[in-house]
Amino acid sequence: MPAPASRRKRVAQQTIIGEGGVALIAQRVNGMGFLYHDRRVDHGIDGEIELVGPGGEALNRIVMVQSKASNLRHSYESDDSFQWTADSADLEYWLSGNAPVIVVLSRPKDNEAWWFDVHTEFGDPRRRAERTVTINKHTQVFGPSAAADIFRLGTPRDSGLFLASPPKKELLTSNLLPIASWPETLSIAPTTVSSYKEAWEKVKAAEGRCTDGWILHDGLLISFGELRSDPLRQLHDGGVECHDSAEWAFSDDDDITHRFADLLRCTLIADRGRDLQWHQSRDHLHFRATRDLRARKEGRGQGHRGRTVFAPHPSKTDETRVAYYHHAALKPRFRRIGDTWYCQLGVDYCFTLDGRTEASFADSLLAGIKRLDRHPAVHGWTLMWERYLQGDLLTSDTKLAFESLLTFEVDRGIDDNWWGPAPTQAAAEDEAPVRPDPELEQQLKEAGVDHEDLFTLLEEPLMPSEKAPGPQRRSTRRR
Repeated sequence: MPAPASRRKRVAQQTIIGEGGVALIAQRVNGMGFLYHDRRVDHGIDGEIELVGPGGEALNRIVMVQSKASNLRHSYESDDSFQWTADSADLEYWLSGNAPVIVVLSRPKDNEAWWFDVHTEFGDPRRRAERTVTINKHTQVFGPSAAADIFRLGTPRDSGLFLASPPKKELLTSNLLPIASWPETLSIAPTTVSSYKEAWEKVKAAEGRCTDGWILHDGLLISFGELRSDPLRQLHDGGVECHDSAEWAFSDDDDITHRFADLLRCTLIADRGRDLQWHQSRDHLHFRATRDLRARKEGRGQGHRGRTVFAPHPSKTDETRVAYYHHAALKPRFRRIGDTWYCQLGVDYCFTLDGRTEASFADSLLAGIKRLDRHPAVHGWTLMWERYLQGDLLTSDTKLAFESLLTFEVDRGIDDNWWGPAPTQAAAEDEAPVRPDPELEQQLKEAGVDHEDLFTLLEEPLMPSEKAPGPQRRSTRRR
């Protein structure tokens, strides 16, 4: 039994008109003695006219065609002329390449069509800004009389024919995480220690765990925390002053701005000290090992699977033995852009033998993973760090609060449908040759380490909500 008419799929009238316009173009092009090729994907160019010589020679020369069909009257239309205004994005696209482009304005119901050459009509900057062309209905008929002019537009084969990327808006996701808030005041006191080494020895010897970040600068101890309580009171002998944090955060003095950035970094380290450990030589934070050395995931949530931030990797030669452990790591850099402070999220990795001692072959593993990680891996890890730093009820006592990653829309993008697979030879040439270190290779072999195992850090699938909008290769930008 057929479905009621009200529930059947419908074809929009403009679709029928558009198809009629393209069909009219194909018919007229055939009448000129040329060939018309419709484009499967339309990004502002509907098809191509393949020019044919007087004797039927195939010339391998083309003219790009954009069809604009309507059964309505045009602006200021009379028996002799009318005006038509181009879309700004289309016009910029047509003019960005060296390929000849014509626009065919048709009225399918009346079997009428006119044309103009884009580069001729809009080559002048003033005309380009106006975006409006006046069509002579007698001299610009799209038909056999236009064949000679269109033939002259054909680009020579040695001119490197190209069109710019099609107009396409894209939402880009950066690796800049805005700081939503920090403590309103910071404390300063003259310090009694001469170095960080001496300061840490006193902090460790004092009662209680230090939960506040602090820095030393020009004989001063600076912190968002309470300097009059242990263990920080061991680092000064009084004279504590309180200052408005905003005075430091938005100072025009570069030295003060740098000190504030250092304080934010140290505060982040203290805030997350139960989960993360600072690696001084690597200049990064990495997840601590779990007590039972089992794998740990972070970043779970609605629409998010999370990612494995710590896990053992069995030896390839002895599966009963662990070859190494991987730790997800972050290189945080705090910077002010305008009136906003950001934490720049730098994805990194750490490799240990037992959850604490860094593996002697860590540099080799790190070099291997840096050659493997591409946009999807970096994007996935950046999202994990965003969700982790935003925290939950268990981290509500942290001094730094974060918003969502900075995103912005651009009016230029590249449609991935226009990209084909990279040639195998080109892909191979893109990689710099690496000379293996025989001693290191032997060390990895004895440890049962296989570089292919690194793919497990990169290939955790993303949920649909985690996938970056627009072309994947550019959605997470490193600043």
